[in-house]
Formats: sequence, structure tokens, C-alpha cells
Amino acid sequence: MVRLVAEVGVKAALALGGACLFTLLSNPLRHFSENRTQTVVVLGFYIYCVLTLATPSRHKLFHVLSIPTLTQFLHLFQKYDFPPGANSVWRLLPFFLTDFYLITILLRLKSSRTIREKLVVVSWVVLNYFFLLISPNLPGTAVGAFTLFLITLPVYFLYLGILSKSPSFKADLEQYLCLSFVILAMGTFGLVVFGAQYKGSTNLLVTRNITDTNVTMAYFILLWPFALLHVKRYRRPVLATILLILLFLSIVMLSFSRGAVLIVVPYLIISLAISEGIKRFMWVTAAVCGLIPASGNIAGLVNEELSYSWHLRFEELHTAGTVLQKLRETSGRADIHRLAFKLFLESPLFGHGTASFEILGPGYREAHSLFFTILAEQGILGLTYMYALFLGMGYYLLKSVRSGGQKSAASARILGVFVVCPLGRVRFRDHSLQKPYH
Repeated sequence: MVRLVAEVGVKAALALGGACLFTLLSNPLRHFSENRTQTVVVLGFYIYCVLTLATPSRHKLFHVLSIPTLTQFLHLFQKYDFPPGANSVWRLLPFFLTDFYLITILLRLKSSRTIREKLVVVSWVVLNYFFLLISPNLPGTAVGAFTLFLITLPVYFLYLGILSKSPSFKADLEQYLCLSFVILAMGTFGLVVFGAQYKGSTNLLVTRNITDTNVTMAYFILLWPFALLHVKRYRRPVLATILLILLFLSIVMLSFSRGAVLIVVPYLIISLAISEGIKRFMWVTAAVCGLIPASGNIAGLVNEELSYSWHLRFEELHTAGTVLQKLRETSGRADIHRLAFKLFLESPLFGHGTASFEILGPGYREAHSLFFTILAEQGILGLTYMYALFLGMGYYLLKSVRSGGQKSAASARILGVFVVCPLGRVRFRDHSLQKPYH
């Protein structure tokens, strides 16, 4: 882990240094974005992607998996002066680079595919291509949707299938995704601190914080089990688990939406009970509960502006009515779900196509529900396919875990694919091998 962190730090420093040099030597780059800092960060991230993908590394899998996570931060720096929308090359460039690398690896290795893998990839590509063609929002999302649905997710699935044959794949995957979880959490802390100085409806860092999006919340939720598995593997679970819990809870309380808090906290409790066992779970819970008051006192000493996002989301929930009722009233989810169901009734078999809810609905990218979004956009056909895919993967995952041994890597591979799956719901709008991986 230390060597991996050092490698990431060195490559990030080289990338930022190269970006600074380019901005000094090229005058047009200085007007590339809102300011020079924004230019250096965005250009530096592109250089970092090229460095990590083009240079040899024992930890290549980490770089391939972390680029989608790190890209979540990039859109903040591209919010105002960069071309917006799903067809923006600037927003899709990290995925272009990663897809190109993965395709070259797949062509070079030429590993045989099972019938199951071929069936999943072909059915996924054909159905999503069809839903793209019938979408009324095709001109606004063609490049982004084509890239993410038809290229990125299939090549990740095939790439992880090749690497899953490595004996060290499961341990490596847990380590890499645990580090991705920590990086995502620490980066979110930085955004909360940075956004605390801005107030009002135009403050996207507060009103629509980076973690207050379906994609980033999905990353936190999916990365969390890998973080638990990694600390448990190295027999230092109690202290490391407590630190991870405090980190996760801090992120949830500072920047998750109201509805997400009610989802994530039970998820956190259940995952800990399953992972740690009842006895250790009670010890960990007692330790965390003892530390929470102390952390509250420490937070009181910090600049009070950091609590602005909390008050913005939760201060009206003290009024009459249940919490769930207030959440439904303030979010308008019930109305959005009714509209999604109405769109489904207009085209029940095929729906209206990918990203159609964004223009046929009230302007939201999704219907605040995977079920209702698929129902409106892909109809019965898409809903049946997607949930059949989930059930099939869940069955294969349980079967792999029970059989153990060599098949345990297959379960890790399936979960690894789920980590990349949040990419499939992105709508970019305005705002195996024993040797090292190649």
C-alpha cells in the first residue's frame, strides 16, 4: 500500500509539474479555463491518466479502476468555462484514454471468452444500442452514452475477466478499492472545506455537493465492502475499521443528501454486522459511539461555516411530520415517480430510450430511482433484462462464495464490475496472470 501511494503521489506531482510547465510556455493555455489553477488541475489530470496508463506498473489495475472515481472531481473544475454536456470531449477524455488502453490489452492478450461472457456482452451492447437509437435525447447524449454504455462497461467487464485468473486478484482488488475509497473520502472533505466559503443557491459545492449525486453515492456504497475486506485481511480490523467508519460517517453527515443518510446508515450497520460478527460489531459500535461526542466537540472548534451544508439540508426536518414524510415532500420524489410511471404507460414495452427522462420529465437526469428510471426509459424489456442480470450476477456471486477456492476470485470480479457500473447512469450535463498487470 505504501509503495502504491508513493507511486500515485510521484505521478500526480509529475503531471501537475508538466501542466504548470505547459501553461508557462503556452499563452493560449492560460485562457483555457476560468483561471490558471483550474487549467493546471484539469490538464494535470489528463497528463496523470496518460502517465498511469502508458508506464509499466505492478499496480496497473488500481489506475484503471481509480480513473473513473477521480474523474468525479474533475467536473467541478470544468463546470463553468468548459464545454458542457454529454458530448463534451473534455469530460469524456479520461474515459477515451482508459478505453483505448483496455482495448489494446484485450487485443494483445486474446484470451478466450466463455459463452456466458459473450452472451452478457453481446446482449448488453445490442439492447443499449437499441435504447440509444430510439431516444429523443440522442443528439444531446450520443457521444457520452455511446462511450460509456457500449465501450467502457463491456471492456471493463472483459478486462476484469482476464485479470480474475490471477491468484492475487482478490487481494489486489480489495486493496485498490479500499485506497480508492479513502481518496474519494479525503477529496470530498477538501470540497466541503473549499465550498464552505460560498453560500446561496449558486453554490453547487453545497447545494449539490459532489457526493450529493447518484453516481458518487454509489461509489461510496460499492467501495465500502472492499475497504472492510481489506482491513480484515491484514488482521488489524478493529482500529482500522473504526477509522473507516468515522471517515464514512463524516462524509455522510457533511455532504450526503437527506434521503441518502437514511439509506446509508442502515447499510453501514448491516455491512458491519455481517463483516465483523456480532461480538466484534458490538465492540466497534461502542467505540464509535464513544468517539462521536468527542468528534462533535472538535467540530465545534472548527470554522462554523463548515456546518452550513448540514443546516441547509436538515434544519427544516424538525417541524411536524415524520422524517420520511418530510423527505418526500421536500424532494418531490412521489411526483417524479408518478411522472415516470406515466411515461412508462405511453410506451410500456420499449420505453422512450436512454436519457429520455431528462427531456420528457421535469429536467432531472433520473427519476430518483433505478426502477422508475429504467421503467420510463427502457420499458418492460429493459427492466426485465436489467433485473435478470442483477439476479444472475447475485446467484453466481453466492455460488462462487460457497464453492470458495479458485472461484472466490470470480466473486471479486463481479463486485469489481459493479464498482464501475455507476458510470452507466451518468448524464454529463452542465453543470489469469501471476505476473504484474500490464
